[in-house]
Amino acid sequence: MKTFFVKTLGCKVNQVESSYIAEKLLEKGYTLAPEKIAEIKILNTCVVTAKAQSECRKIIKKWKKLPHKLIVIAGCYPQKFHQEILSFAKKHQIKNLLVLGQIEKLKISEIIENLNPEEFPLFRIKDVSREVCMIPLNFRKFFKHSRAFIKIQDGCDNFCSYCIIPYVRGKPRSLPLQEVLNQIENFLNQGYQEIVLTGIHIGKWGEDFAPPLKFSDLLYKIEELLERYSQTTGKLLSLRLSSIEPNEINEDFLHFVKTSRFIAPHFHIPLQSGSNKILKLMRRKYTREKYLEVLQALWEVFPYATFGADVIVGFPGEEERDFGETFEIVEKSPLNWLHIFPFSPRPFTPAEKMPGRVPPSEIKKREKILKEVISQKRDKFLKTEIGQIRKVVVEKFLFEEKAFKGLSENYIPVYFKSLPDKFKKGEIVKIRFLEKIEEEMKGEVV
Repeated sequence: MKTFFVKTLGCKVNQVESSYIAEKLLEKGYTLAPEKIAEIKILNTCVVTAKAQSECRKIIKKWKKLPHKLIVIAGCYPQKFHQEILSFAKKHQIKNLLVLGQIEKLKISEIIENLNPEEFPLFRIKDVSREVCMIPLNFRKFFKHSRAFIKIQDGCDNFCSYCIIPYVRGKPRSLPLQEVLNQIENFLNQGYQEIVLTGIHIGKWGEDFAPPLKFSDLLYKIEELLERYSQTTGKLLSLRLSSIEPNEINEDFLHFVKTSRFIAPHFHIPLQSGSNKILKLMRRKYTREKYLEVLQALWEVFPYATFGADVIVGFPGEEERDFGETFEIVEKSPLNWLHIFPFSPRPFTPAEKMPGRVPPSEIKKREKILKEVISQKRDKFLKTEIGQIRKVVVEKFLFEEKAFKGLSENYIPVYFKSLPDKFKKGEIVKIRFLEKIEEEMKGEVV
C-alpha cells in the first residue's frame, strides 16, 4: 500500500491533525492520491453533532464500494463510539478496517507499517482522559494551505451540558511556549505570512503548566517574534485566533489587542444563547451581559472586524422569550457572522435527557429568523468596507477569471486581477475593496 487519501470532518484542529498525518505519510514514502483510487482511505472524524456522526457512517459505506486496501477511521468518533463502529463494520462486512483514537491517529504511519491483516477490523484506542501532555505536531510545511495553523492546545474541561468534546478530547493540555515559537518561526521561514492559533479551547493555554501561564503571556511572546521577523524581512504579517470564549476576554487580552500590530480583526466568540436561563442550563460560564460587554469592548478597538459566533437553536427549555433574547443580541450587537446549530441531543451528555424539547418545526422557524437577520447585517457590514484597504492573504490564482482569490484580515473573501506570477500563495498584499458581489469583494492591488 503506497497511495493514500485523507478526508477531514469538523473543526480546524482536525484540519491541523490531518495535515500532520499527511506529512508523516509523505515522509515515509507514501503518495497522495484521489479519493476514488487511493489504496489507504483515512477519515479524520467529528462527533460534535449527530449529523456529523451520521456523515462518518455514510463515508465508510461509500468507501467500501470503492477500490481500497485499507480504510482508517480516526479521531473523535472512535474515541467514544468504537463499539458502534465495530457493530457497523460487522453489519456491512467491512473487514479491512483500522480504527484509531486521538493519540493513535498521530502515529498512523508507524501503525500502518506493522499491520496484521488477520486481525481486521483492528482497534487502537487509548484512554485520552489520562493524557496530561499535549503531543507536539512539528511540521515542516502546512499541507496545501495558504495560512499556517498551529495547534497550541488540546482538550476541554468545561463540560457544557450539550457537548461531548471533553469525553473525546480529554482534559486541557498546552503546547510549551518555546515549542509554539519554534513552530511559528519555522512557518515564517517557509514563507507563510499569516499564523492561525487553534485548539479546542485556546484561552486555557498555559493553565496546566507549573507555574501556570496566561494566554496573553503567549500572545505577547508571539508578537515579539513577529515584530523581529517583520523588521528583518519587511514582510506584512498577520496573527489570527480561531476562537476564544467570552469569559476569557479579560483586561490582559484587551490590552494585547489594543497594542498589537499583527492581530487580525476577526474574532469568533461563541454565544450559544442570548438567554441567561438557557446559558445556565447549558452550563456556560458567562451571562448575556458579559457577552455584550466584551463584544462592545472589542468593537471599540476594531469597528471593522468580523465578529462571529456559534448559536444553538432549540435547546431544551428554550421558550419564545429565550429565543427573543438571542435574537436581540444578534440584531443589536456588533455580530456580523453566525454559525447556527439546530439542537441535536448527544448521547452521554446531560442535555440528551433534559425536558422541554422544542419541536423540529419551531427550531427550523427560529433558525430561519436568525439566518435572515445575520444575512442583512453581513450585507450592511460588507457595504461599509467598500473603499477600504485591507491586508489579504493570497490563496490561489483562478486562470479562467484571470484573478487571485484571497482572504482579508477581517475575514472577507476577495478577488483581484493580476498576472498569475505576480504573487505567491500565502503572501499578504494590500487590497482596496471596490465592489461587493454577494458575500465576497472585488478589489485592486494597492
